[in-house]
Amino acid sequence: MADRDVQDKDEGKAMVFIPVGRNLQRPTILPTTCGFRRLYVHICLFAVVIIVILVLRAISNVRVVFVQYHSNSDTDGELVVLPEKFAFSRGAYCLDGSPPGYYIRYGKSPNLNKWIVHLPAGAWCSSVEECYSRSLTELGSSVEAPMFRAFNGILSPSESENPKFHMWNMVDFLYCDGGSFLGNRSNVISHKSKKLYLTGFQVFNALIDYLLEHTELRTADQIILIGSSAGGVGAAVNADYLRKRLTGVNSVHLVVDGSIFVDNPEQTGQHVMRNIFKNTFYLHNIQGAESIQECTQKLPSSDQWQCLQPTFFYKHLFTPVFFLNSLHDSWYSKNAIGVTCPFSTCSQSDISVLDQHRSFILSRLSPVLQSKQDGIYLTSCPIHTMTMNKRFSSKLSEVGISPQTALIKWYFHQVPNYTFVENIDFREATAVCKLGN
Repeated sequence: MADRDVQDKDEGKAMVFIPVGRNLQRPTILPTTCGFRRLYVHICLFAVVIIVILVLRAISNVRVVFVQYHSNSDTDGELVVLPEKFAFSRGAYCLDGSPPGYYIRYGKSPNLNKWIVHLPAGAWCSSVEECYSRSLTELGSSVEAPMFRAFNGILSPSESENPKFHMWNMVDFLYCDGGSFLGNRSNVISHKSKKLYLTGFQVFNALIDYLLEHTELRTADQIILIGSSAGGVGAAVNADYLRKRLTGVNSVHLVVDGSIFVDNPEQTGQHVMRNIFKNTFYLHNIQGAESIQECTQKLPSSDQWQCLQPTFFYKHLFTPVFFLNSLHDSWYSKNAIGVTCPFSTCSQSDISVLDQHRSFILSRLSPVLQSKQDGIYLTSCPIHTMTMNKRFSSKLSEVGISPQTALIKWYFHQVPNYTFVENIDFREATAVCKLGN
């Protein structure tokens, strides 16, 4: 009973009610907007964290790209595209109308005033359709050109591979005009709803102008202008013109690599090389280029295309020149005289054609072989160009020397008017040569 009395007393205390008076206020509840504010603050803080992370990541990526860029540019050539205003004011366009450009790697002391300028290979566009097709590639557009280009051979930065020139300034022009840097066509060609520009000579001038204004080429002491294949044609024709423009340069030399394109008929009697040169010459209006006019001015219009042949133009050339060529040039054999057999399996009739062509080449090079200032390296190995690849420093055959050795002997006057001629027939060449087609 006592326990129940205690429980009743406790329950009585719990049931006491307090009357609500008029002046007593109800407790207020925080509005729901406070929760939304907190949520908003949290979202903002989260967004800030995300932005900071993205910024840090972007900075990291930029640094990686820069390190990679810097690493590449130390060894490879970096593309420089001319500003549109600079190029177009000089009438310089790639085939597709984009501004031209060049690849460059700067030299190192003590060779900061020594330069190699290279005009690359790439054949020609000798018809409107061919020029249109090229305009869609890096052979006709700076837009399609890669940012970097590997520099090999005489452009190599390796001291072991390129001991005499590896510290020179190196420039490799972008070949985007299809006419050996010689085109001078003022009117635009419209084809398949696309405009085509054939202004190779203006491209050459604009690139030189830009280098003179924006690099130390203007203070150069020695310059070697090199041309490979189609670029060799342009280099041969433009060499004296460049020499006149660079009046302050002490020494300008020319190297023509794999460019002995002569008018020798193929087995069927067709003059393929003549047709390529004639069509290119007149399509691009090359007769209008200032650099070629000393050769063309005394020729009838129908014969002026011959000035594209370096062996024909040679008699007008003042700049000291060194020729490198194969007596069995693999590109020429296939594309100009129709000998397409693999390196070591040619038939006797094909070999006869190749040997006849070898004799023809030697006859055309007779003035060079007799020169007191110029030099020449002729191999019988069936290759094309040599200066821009590993062939440059390689001994091409068991009985010969490397193109590099020959060029060094001539350029540094170790041997005056240096001449190396490996005149052996094609069958013997297949036995002693170390390189294939």
